[in-house]
Amino acid sequence: MSRRLLPYLILCIFIFSSINSIAQSIHVGFKGRVLDDKRMPLEAIVSIHELGRSTIANSEGYFGFPELKPGNYHLHVTHIGFKSFSKNIEVTLGENYLEVQLVESAILLASMTVEANPFKNGPLEQSQTILILDREFIQKNNGGTFANAIEKLPGISTINTGVGISKPVIRGMSFNRIMINDRGIKQEGQQWGADHGLEIDPFDVDRVEIVKGPASLIYGSDGMAGVINIAPAAFKQNGEIEANYSGLYRSNNDMVSHSLFVDGNEKDLIFRARFTAQDYSDYRVPADNFVYAGFLLPIFDNRLKNTAGSERHFSFTGGVQKNWGYSTLTVSGFNQQAGIFAGAVGIPNSYNLRHDGDHRNIDIPRQDNQHYKVIWNNNLQLGKYWMELDLGYQRNQRKEFSLPHTQGVGPNDFGNLALSLNLDVFTANMRLNQQHGEGGQSVLGFNAQQSVNRHSGFEFLLPNFESFQGGVFYFREQRINKNLVWNGGLRADGAFHDIDEHLQPIFVRLEPTGEFDQRNPDINRSFFNISGSTGVSWVFKEDINVKFNLGSAYRIPTPIELASNGVHHGNFRHEVGNPDLEAERSYQADLNIALSKKKVHFSVSPFFGYFDNYIYLGPAPRFSPLPGSSLLWEYRQNNAIFTGAELMSQLAIFKNFNFSFGAEYVYNLNLDTGLPLPLTPPFSTLTGLEYKVPKINKQVQNLYFFVESRRVATQNRVDRNERVTEGYHIWEAGLGWELNLQNNSIQFQVSGQNLTNAVYFNHLSRYRLLNLPEQGRNISFSINIPLNIR
Repeated sequence: MSRRLLPYLILCIFIFSSINSIAQSIHVGFKGRVLDDKRMPLEAIVSIHELGRSTIANSEGYFGFPELKPGNYHLHVTHIGFKSFSKNIEVTLGENYLEVQLVESAILLASMTVEANPFKNGPLEQSQTILILDREFIQKNNGGTFANAIEKLPGISTINTGVGISKPVIRGMSFNRIMINDRGIKQEGQQWGADHGLEIDPFDVDRVEIVKGPASLIYGSDGMAGVINIAPAAFKQNGEIEANYSGLYRSNNDMVSHSLFVDGNEKDLIFRARFTAQDYSDYRVPADNFVYAGFLLPIFDNRLKNTAGSERHFSFTGGVQKNWGYSTLTVSGFNQQAGIFAGAVGIPNSYNLRHDGDHRNIDIPRQDNQHYKVIWNNNLQLGKYWMELDLGYQRNQRKEFSLPHTQGVGPNDFGNLALSLNLDVFTANMRLNQQHGEGGQSVLGFNAQQSVNRHSGFEFLLPNFESFQGGVFYFREQRINKNLVWNGGLRADGAFHDIDEHLQPIFVRLEPTGEFDQRNPDINRSFFNISGSTGVSWVFKEDINVKFNLGSAYRIPTPIELASNGVHHGNFRHEVGNPDLEAERSYQADLNIALSKKKVHFSVSPFFGYFDNYIYLGPAPRFSPLPGSSLLWEYRQNNAIFTGAELMSQLAIFKNFNFSFGAEYVYNLNLDTGLPLPLTPPFSTLTGLEYKVPKINKQVQNLYFFVESRRVATQNRVDRNERVTEGYHIWEAGLGWELNLQNNSIQFQVSGQNLTNAVYFNHLSRYRLLNLPEQGRNISFSINIPLNIR
């Protein structure tokens, strides 16, 4: 272990020496004023990206940052009802003053700014399609998991396993083709599993930036389909301390959630802490039977037995914020205990499905998930350069418990522990950013990651392995003229997998035979890749922004794709890896055309990708020889294409009344078989209306009503041996308001999902394979209570 830590210790010493060398410096001020297009002052929020500092302009529109080091900064200015403004500024020893004029807009999206790490620029400079979500959106759409909160965006779907387990899909791709970055560190938690949700506290997310399309250039191998950046809230100003309570209740599974948060800054010492507790019972479905492995089995009282769960999460951040940048240390823990539907594990048995008298009981089979992280984030000014350095350690522990005899296993050394996966990951990311004034910017950086996985239990799915991967990249952005920006870059990567052989004991009639089955041999594989991308962003007549990005991305086969060989009960299938898989290569083109006016926003994003050696899991034309499974699924590799488009629009019909419409379509084709790839999202639309009531009185404010309609088409473009899924139409509606009490604004929301209690199936849900529909009607109540302590 000491050799693994040595590079990180060297980086720590480097950081401390850098901080010590820049602590003493000359201080200068920066001032400015914010006006609207009629030159009336605005009390806008003004932020400096690199420092995490923000201030609010006064009633005359003036703002200031009194103590800055000379250098380059990226400035953000936002105000509700206006388009956001961003600009690279250079602070010198002389007078530094900037006047900003904001353009009025009734569209909420226009007020958001892009801060996609590691770029320090605005929406114009980005050539890729980027969606931005703030805390208000996440709170409004909190469905109990982080992934469910973002699925209302065009191009974003989710893979669900019951309640509490969900993961995102971007343009029909998921698992190891999407990278989730939490505070700059790639989230590693056995994400190859469709039944393995993201270990992210949905209440501990303040801002989300979703990059669609190939992002391997900056982020590495798993950014082939896109990247989701999760960012914390901006730091409080010196002397500020705030607390917050958030509560949520959902009627379908009696989910009760509580989350407490405190955030403050005391003489540039910053601190924040959060604790979240969620508990839920067995959830309800509009069905009374299902089919598993050819058996027709009952559902008692329309509730799926043993789908209850309990979660306890925490996070704590402490650090310093100075005029040279900031350095913070975050420690977090995600703890989840979730029941696994008893009718979906092992040999089918109707006796196990009978109600046990307690819908909140978490019995066997179940999964216990713990994910602990230590993340050290640093952003340091080095002359005209900014160095971002993120170090992370993660330990993911995933345990699945079930009764051995239901899976054809007799007495063993593990008791009821069916599967245990313990993953340790060390991560280091460094980026050196140089601003070239109004001419653009350049970024030089590297990423490195080492993973160690150990397994135990009477089942086998994933072997022991050690893996290392790392890469270096260079990115350049150049402003051709006022309205045209070009960018491009190159990346080189290497990786190595060392996978151990596994011999699984053979049982016959629950008795060990003394013989062993080789599930996988020793595998040692190394990979090297070069990738790159280029793109342009062009503003036409101030209202139309055209973005085009062309990129070549890659993905390294994972150990699960190379060496798995066992029943994955959460997916109801026997999965078999292929040790001869090669690295994937993709060539992707992405176009985005956006029209943004005062009362209208419209964007369309067509995309196309050719994938060489695309790796996927597909159903085989034979059954598994292992007990408790049906079809056998194999990891395969073929050439494929992905294409489609997303449409997003908002229209302010009249004051305070907004209409929105989004649509998404994904088409893919296996070029070797001539068939679609499995688990492709169907065409869908989401239509919404929202009305904000004018101010009622001093106590009740910001009252709004909304209604949404989602239509999903039948998915009949399926792979061989994959089932067709019928389309559906569901409704959601709700209202929210704020209650002002003693200078604190308490937020309430009441909403209902699947209001008609429709029976429908999600094509991406594994429960669809059991003829189990999605949740029935669900009424949600939420409350948010902020407290200004100081």
